[in-house]
Amino acid sequence: MWNTIVHKLLRTFLGYFSRRQFYEPGGYREIWTVAWPLIILNASNTIMMISNRAFLAWNSPEEIAASMPAGQMFFTLMAFFLITTGFTATIVAQYHGANDRIGCVRAAWNGFYFGTAVAALLVVLLPLGGAWIILHNGHDPTIARYELEYFIGMLPCAGLACMETALLSFFTGRGHTTLVATIKIIGCCLCIPLNYILIFGKFGLPPLGILGAGMANALASLATMLISMGFFLFQDQNQYATRRYRQFEWSCVRKLIFFGTPAGLQTFIRNAAFAIVIMMVGHLGNEALAAASIALSINMIGNMPMIGLLDATSIITGQYIGRGRLMVAQRIAGRSLRMLWSWMLLAAVFYLFFPDMLIRIFGSRARGEVGMDMALVETQVRTILQLAVVFNLFDALRFITMGSLRGAGDTRVPLVIGMATSWLIQIPGTVLLIYVFEATIGQVWGLITFYIIVDAALMVWRRRTGAWKKIRVIEHPAPPVEEPVESPELP
Repeated sequence: MWNTIVHKLLRTFLGYFSRRQFYEPGGYREIWTVAWPLIILNASNTIMMISNRAFLAWNSPEEIAASMPAGQMFFTLMAFFLITTGFTATIVAQYHGANDRIGCVRAAWNGFYFGTAVAALLVVLLPLGGAWIILHNGHDPTIARYELEYFIGMLPCAGLACMETALLSFFTGRGHTTLVATIKIIGCCLCIPLNYILIFGKFGLPPLGILGAGMANALASLATMLISMGFFLFQDQNQYATRRYRQFEWSCVRKLIFFGTPAGLQTFIRNAAFAIVIMMVGHLGNEALAAASIALSINMIGNMPMIGLLDATSIITGQYIGRGRLMVAQRIAGRSLRMLWSWMLLAAVFYLFFPDMLIRIFGSRARGEVGMDMALVETQVRTILQLAVVFNLFDALRFITMGSLRGAGDTRVPLVIGMATSWLIQIPGTVLLIYVFEATIGQVWGLITFYIIVDAALMVWRRRTGAWKKIRVIEHPAPPVEEPVESPELP
């Protein structure tokens, strides 16, 4: 009996890496072709953030403690608008799969118009909402002051990111991800020296500290948005007439709002819940807040390929749905997940056996203004990294599943799932642990791990219902006849 079970498991495992898995439509090779530039793109963003926080850690422990809650709050307040605008890539992908070039151009332009309107709205909303939240979050006054400075410095990034995302969606939706990665790498190469110059005050400039870190990100965002606009406008007009089909069309914007809004709300709700958790962690002490900031900054390295593979899964799924090839679209998520898990397991080796090497990147030996115990901070970081070994695997599962569903336009039920798990498990559980049971930061992160497991399980359940196959984002061509092919499915 056991020999039979082992034989079946081995056969299934080897089946994951057969030649067909690599080279057939929607195989590892195609996924990797689209994903690797997106991974580099996300890696460049991660490197910008890591350099930003490493410089801040060198400057003072208070600034590294302040960077995570302020940065999380900033992204939370802009996430709804950014992810909604980013759904332009899925629409472009489906038009590209249907070989509708004019549809691709119109979708990108109207995504840009939506992003521009959002940028104007964020100029008003972010300063009012963000400043009020930071000043009333109950953190140490010194930490809160740094949080506000970072938030103010980052403000221009929100609108610029929405405008840029719509333009870059024209390329990512068609699978031309190398150009997008190149643009973002240019932004990274600008941001790192700007961080150094503005934080520490070089070349005759005054040292701006954490405010300078936020401003460096804003200047890099401006540069990449302008570059993106240049590449979009100067496409080969015989292939994609980007200077001709630029009319505002309410039907395109309505489609973006209808399908993109639930995805944006889902991301907003998740990040709002996590931002609240980070704020509550501040009530465990400045050391706990610094440990969370350092551990999550390190975990950005472990999660580096995740957003790239999520986007690649969404794009390729959307393209095959646009071609009417649902069976191919169904197999993509499992392959993307196995690729991501391979990286996560490699990262886990460093988390478990070489945590001190990672901690040194962000650690500060100075006690700073509020006299932090850095030895305690490092101990708490190790605890979070050990739990990250588990929750990263389930985080990968839920993100790849979300990417698959998003590529099909299935965004409403995942929104409900995100609301339920974030606001019925994560938030009330954290309140009980911190304010009632006076838990440790390890116990808080244990709860977060449980929340991610439940969320991932519900996402997989939604995908297995097959409801995503019946959703129509664009008018599809008649589907070709497909021969059923056995293939290992998403767990």
